[in-house]
Amino acid sequence: MHRTTSLLLVLGVTFTFPLPALSLLLAGEAEEGAPVHESRCLGCHQANFGGDGSSVYTREDRRVNSIEGLMGQVERCNRMTDANLDADQIDDLVAYLNETYYRFGD
Repeated sequence: MHRTTSLLLVLGVTFTFPLPALSLLLAGEAEEGAPVHESRCLGCHQANFGGDGSSVYTREDRRVNSIEGLMGQVERCNRMTDANLDADQIDDLVAYLNETYYRFGD
């Protein structure tokens, strides 16, 4: 099998079937992500979703439905808002959001 085809097959299987224990493998620290969330995310979320801003995570029609989706959404928000989060901050933020709102892998 061609090397590229093998890689695509592995990636396709990986992202089609999320790993149930992935939350245990997240690189970030949730307690470090809380202040990042407060300083870099809440203002925009409150302005766009009202209240304390958490409805973006808890609404019935939320966009994020997997840990991979959460990682992608944090990356998109970082780019769209020019938040300039570094890789560690992104990892911490993903861990915080997963632990606080999503609970993927539980």
